[in-house]
Amino acid sequence: MVIPHLPDPLVRAVRALVGAAFGTVTALTGLCALVVDRRTRLRRHARRDRRRLVQWFGATSASDLPDRDPRRYVLARCGYGIVGGILLVTALTSAMGYLGWTVELTIRSRIPIHTSAVTMAVSAVGLYLCARFAVALGRWDVALALRFLGDDMTQRRLRELERTRADVVRAVDDERRRIERALHDGVQQRAVAVALQLGRARRRATGERAELGTELDRAVAEAGQLIRDLREVAWRIYPSVLDEQGLEVALRGLSAHTTMPLRLHIDLDRRPPTAIAAAAYFVIAEAVTNAVKHSGAHNVSVSVTASPDRITAEVRDDGSGGADPAGAGLTGLRRRVAALDGTLRVRSPIGGPTILTAELPCAS
Repeated sequence: MVIPHLPDPLVRAVRALVGAAFGTVTALTGLCALVVDRRTRLRRHARRDRRRLVQWFGATSASDLPDRDPRRYVLARCGYGIVGGILLVTALTSAMGYLGWTVELTIRSRIPIHTSAVTMAVSAVGLYLCARFAVALGRWDVALALRFLGDDMTQRRLRELERTRADVVRAVDDERRRIERALHDGVQQRAVAVALQLGRARRRATGERAELGTELDRAVAEAGQLIRDLREVAWRIYPSVLDEQGLEVALRGLSAHTTMPLRLHIDLDRRPPTAIAAAAYFVIAEAVTNAVKHSGAHNVSVSVTASPDRITAEVRDDGSGGADPAGAGLTGLRRRVAALDGTLRVRSPIGGPTILTAELPCAS
């Protein structure tokens, strides 16, 4: 059986009629929720009504609202939703009944064709007006939802800034991944090929070419060092193991890439989200690098623990202290942590020790 394709305006009209009919029901149930006057029940009712607006009226703008003032929304809908719904159902039933009565009389040849055409046209106009009225009811509902359930302009702007801020963090990490892959799959492979070619040339340089052999030895050594440097840079830009095996394995790899031994204490009962794991890793990596290069520390310890709502990373060294919290490096780390609604604290008195603590939200 082939189902005929209905024109889009007709589909929208039918959807609006169904959505408005359901709106009459939700206006009645909203009245009941108002009588009980429980905020949780009103919020549940508002969420169900927003889903109705999205499903039948295509109002995607109402899909993600904080339900700021559900009582006023439900009260306003009760003011016109019940009466409007009753009028709509009555008019729609009358128009459909009139159209059906006309068709039946026409089939039985009880009325002439021209009279039948006029009555059908009247019925069609009635159905059209019902559809327009249903669309109007839906628009009123959407406007009320945005006014009473949505944020004010300041809150809406803040929510948008939060979303774009998180997008920027993800974009930076994605770019780091791309650079790491380019170094690993492109530049590093070419360096390996150069080293192999130099090695083959060195083996052929014998006898009277001893001086050339010495130069080739140096070139082979430099190529080897270049490969090691590239691997180190790729690791520090973005360790691929962070995505593949998680934060704990990445931190153990960091210990292997650091000239100073690290004491690691990692207590994670779950794998944190990628953005949180990346932020924690780079905060720890930068703090460890600073301790090795600038503090004169002999011991560095790293602790990562999880609570029900956050990840806490702490780096402690026994160096000379005096780290400047307003310095470029720590300021960059603080901004990265703040972009995820976390906090970064630095305690570094003269003479040490230096303790850097980052807390990142990580709801279970």
